[in-house]
Amino acid sequence: MEFRLLGALEARRDAEVLALGPPKRRALLLRLLLDNGHTVGVERLCDDLWNGRPPPSAVSSVHAHISRLRAVLEPGRGREERPALLRSVPTGYALCVPPDLLDSARFERSVRQAHALAADGRVGEARQEAERALGMWRGTPLLDARDHRFAQAETSRLEGLRLSAEELRTTLLLREGETLQAVTSAERLIARDPLREASWAVLMRALYCAGRPAEALRRYEEVRALLARDLGLDPGPTLRETQLAVLRHDTAALRPPGRRAPATARDADPDLPGRAAELGRLSEVLRSAAAGRAGWAVVSGEPGAGKTRIAEEVARGAAETGWEVLWTRCAEESYPGARVPDRQLRRLRGQLERLTENAGGAAPRPTLYVVEDVHLASDDVRGLLLTCARTLRESPYAVLCTVADDAGPATERFLAELAGRGADLIPLAPLTESAVRLVASASASASAEAACRLRELSGGNPFLLDQLIRHSAHSVSGGRVPVPPAVRSMVRARLAALSPAARQVVDRAAVLGDRPDMRRVARLGRMPVGEVLVLADQAVAVRLLSWTEVASPYSGQGYRFPAGVLRLAVLGELSPVRRHTLRTDATRALARQ
Repeated sequence: MEFRLLGALEARRDAEVLALGPPKRRALLLRLLLDNGHTVGVERLCDDLWNGRPPPSAVSSVHAHISRLRAVLEPGRGREERPALLRSVPTGYALCVPPDLLDSARFERSVRQAHALAADGRVGEARQEAERALGMWRGTPLLDARDHRFAQAETSRLEGLRLSAEELRTTLLLREGETLQAVTSAERLIARDPLREASWAVLMRALYCAGRPAEALRRYEEVRALLARDLGLDPGPTLRETQLAVLRHDTAALRPPGRRAPATARDADPDLPGRAAELGRLSEVLRSAAAGRAGWAVVSGEPGAGKTRIAEEVARGAAETGWEVLWTRCAEESYPGARVPDRQLRRLRGQLERLTENAGGAAPRPTLYVVEDVHLASDDVRGLLLTCARTLRESPYAVLCTVADDAGPATERFLAELAGRGADLIPLAPLTESAVRLVASASASASAEAACRLRELSGGNPFLLDQLIRHSAHSVSGGRVPVPPAVRSMVRARLAALSPAARQVVDRAAVLGDRPDMRRVARLGRMPVGEVLVLADQAVAVRLLSWTEVASPYSGQGYRFPAGVLRLAVLGELSPVRRHTLRTDATRALARQ
């Protein structure tokens, strides 16, 4: 089997193209493929397939389309056999397709591989891999769902990856001396997306390398006027730096870089799967600092996302290549009433002031300054950092900050000013299933076959994944999964932060599944939906639930447990009688519905 999403939807078995039926059925298959491995509720399917306005016959129509799809995808399955691909559960349907069977997943993997090869200086291989990735495209991705809101975000993401691959190919053409082809390729990129600054920067570099610096400067003025007219914005730091390099005839900055900076040479480390893009961006920050232009980066993410781990890796690589590394943690301020010890505060102030004082002179060697947990820092510490950002411009310093998501207004203002001064804000997204598979296969206690289930249970959170592999890896493919002790303690602390009413909502939600419908939770608790949503937001604040935008924010369908193991931990805190009662009530309510 193979599913092709990079164009009109195709499903193939060997060389045979399967007949998928009418447009609504094809859109339904795409909807299930986008949530590959996760259960999608029938009500959610109806809302998505009819853009929030399902007709009275929508549910029966979905059931009928599912039946036809199952017959096409698994024609040899007997009535008593459990479906291998398209599975039914009490709350909806799940399509479980290995990622290698999706051309979109293979495309994304090839793009990442091409960027990694290019960063290692393997130009020919990188270009071949980029062209291989681009060769998978057959037209507009998710074409059969182009009129459905559920496909818009993924379509935009895939289009962005395609542009990234084409920009990389253009840069590689420059590396190989094919400047005229690079200029033509860059012009095509701009014609496709005139507001994409990265494409304009590639064009300016290509024009300079083709011996046309005056034209490169004219094109900068063109994009500057375009951004001001259409977006009311000035060019970003990449474009401004490219213009400055053209004015200075800075050939080293304008020609594509060679091998990756040693500070991030460990992109392939199994302990850091799926972080090649983030490490590459941090490598650029260090490269800028080594060239005498101060670089700033902020790595953000939820607890357990690996912020400290990625900072440690960058710092270790920098130290090995001769950088001076300074490190400060602000965690001591996380306790109410606690104060940073005078010795540490003096050390912190001394480090920051030292950077500021040396800004105008030549430093003995490049310096990386890591500041962890900036969201826990005091206002004066953040003020010192901003002073450095204003002062450290033409100096060999890089500053890497880590910050938690939803850090509060003061920290958001701090980040906004840093971003305005050119800092690279790098969010750590959950690990993909392929990255989870890499971690699982590298562990002696976990099999690669369990990667899909591990991804569901961990939600792609590296800390949760590590705990599951250490304590529960042998159980993930079987029956009941034991909750690791550290996860149990973490969930207990989060539950303790809830009001009793919010705790009741979370308990009922856990019984309903990983993606509970809060309207059903309201019916179980005989409560108004609005009150349930307010209580559910308490659980979102303590990271027991998460919320994503849906067609109707008041529908209650946008809530989910960010990781399956969190839901299992909540269930584990219920007494057997309470758990049985809630499940019985949920079953009866579903039967009545």
